[in-house]
Amino acid sequence: MSVSPFRIALIVDGEYISAWQYLMLERLLASPHAVLVVVIFRQSVATTLSQRLNAVLLKVLHALDGRFFSCKPTAQTPTSFLPLLGDVGCYAHGSKRYQTFVSTQRVDVAIELTGQAVLPEMVASTTHGVWRHFYGNPVHWWDDYTNIREYARRQDEIVSGVVRYMAGQAAADCVFYATTSTDKVSINRGVERTLWKMADFIPQRLHELATVGEALFQRNMRERVLARPLSSQDAVAPGLITTCRIALRYPSNFLRKLYKFLFRQEQWILLTTSHGNVTELGLLENFHKWIPPRDRFWADPFVVEQAGEQYIFFEELIYARGIGHLACVRLQPDGSHTEPVKILEKPYHLSYPFVFKHQGQYYLIPETAGNHTVEVYRCEEFPHRWVFEKNLMESVEAYDATLQEYDGRWWMFVSMRSHQSCSPNEALYLFHADDPLSTQWQAHPQNPVVASAAQARPAGRMFTDAEQLYRPSQNCAGVYGRGLNLNRITQLDQECYREEVVSSYLPDGDFDMNGMHTLGIGRGLSVSDAVYIHRRLGRLDHWIGKLSGFIDQLVWKHCYVLMVLPLTFLWLDM
Repeated sequence: MSVSPFRIALIVDGEYISAWQYLMLERLLASPHAVLVVVIFRQSVATTLSQRLNAVLLKVLHALDGRFFSCKPTAQTPTSFLPLLGDVGCYAHGSKRYQTFVSTQRVDVAIELTGQAVLPEMVASTTHGVWRHFYGNPVHWWDDYTNIREYARRQDEIVSGVVRYMAGQAAADCVFYATTSTDKVSINRGVERTLWKMADFIPQRLHELATVGEALFQRNMRERVLARPLSSQDAVAPGLITTCRIALRYPSNFLRKLYKFLFRQEQWILLTTSHGNVTELGLLENFHKWIPPRDRFWADPFVVEQAGEQYIFFEELIYARGIGHLACVRLQPDGSHTEPVKILEKPYHLSYPFVFKHQGQYYLIPETAGNHTVEVYRCEEFPHRWVFEKNLMESVEAYDATLQEYDGRWWMFVSMRSHQSCSPNEALYLFHADDPLSTQWQAHPQNPVVASAAQARPAGRMFTDAEQLYRPSQNCAGVYGRGLNLNRITQLDQECYREEVVSSYLPDGDFDMNGMHTLGIGRGLSVSDAVYIHRRLGRLDHWIGKLSGFIDQLVWKHCYVLMVLPLTFLWLDM
């Protein structure tokens, strides 16, 4: 679908906007689907004493967090956007020039970047409404509070997105939303991941609107919300109690990290089992452990059958070297395996050995995000000799590319990020081509088709069961490699992508496992990986974990009492 560029109005409360908003504006101006026609300056609203106090507390928290964890927040840095404007008209809200513009000029989309209520006259005069970002909940419009509640409450994900206000509608529509994994240690890391990622939201959705049209765009909006309804949070700004909870988390996090360093070692291992029901493929009690030597880990298994025998390709990372290479073993009839043989090594990290067959020839696509490429290798001698064929993509940071032939086309599912501060685990991008070796992959208009820390990143080869297509995905909410999902794909074409989670696995200490993130399916065989916990204290470690969780809940619920008690004793001594 081809349309004229959308005429955009930008609404701000001053010359300076946050750095992530500046990046959003840069990408918007570079888009062929948008042209900025006016900037409207609104008068800032006076803040209350409590709001100013909260702002001071937040600045102190961010400063301390940045010092402790070497993560100075940059996304919220005030940045002047005036150099980007050129000859774009700038009007003060309420002025005669503003009123004349609103009554005589057409605007397709207005982008509201202030923390104030939307302007009714702009809602009434825009074709596609007034759009604004939100943080944690559609009623929160200030990026100052990003990740504050989530960190204090130990939530696994931070919700953010875009809403739009349309004429004749009582409530705003959720145009798009995404989740970001909270950082278990640092507030600032979660803030950076969330805000820099949000720079893409409006440019991407305008691209979708221009490509598919308003009717399908609205349908996609509804499907996103139905797939994962937004949670409700308090509409008031976080205050002293929330700050106290955050302050108490820092020593708790330090003690947890110290205990883990002293008494635990975690290692990625491989697991094998015979085939089961599709909804039970990730159950840990069904698996047999393959534990590698303690100086390395094994992960990302893929099963390939050749000449009646099955081979498992996987990532092997030797800790002393620090980057992964690819290895392979052959399964024996008794369930054991041959010694691993290295099949591909590069000066940069390799993992996720996606092997596929095309026109009788085996090919391999490893994860090569460290080289900013999506590379494909051709097999010259199975399974040990692979030679470079070509780059399918260049100048991209792409993770775990997974190909699938469907309905006469080849589809590439890949996790990507466009800013170094963002996580590579939270946005699934979809491309299609008429040949798996093509270098002209077309982007899907809904990209990212999945924007969830708990569901986005690929986790192995796709497979069919009972004529249904399934996509394994990683759950990285809270921590990388936390768990595994199986998603049934309900629609896959050049305009729409839909999937639904049918089962998920979160091995939080079960069977001495603390995470899993790849599933390989073979003939009568399933292979997965998992984080195996070597416990130096044995069974005592389990009881310490339970006691730690109980104390943690007690502190979380009564932190305000713990903070007030010292002040009470001081008062009594006076």
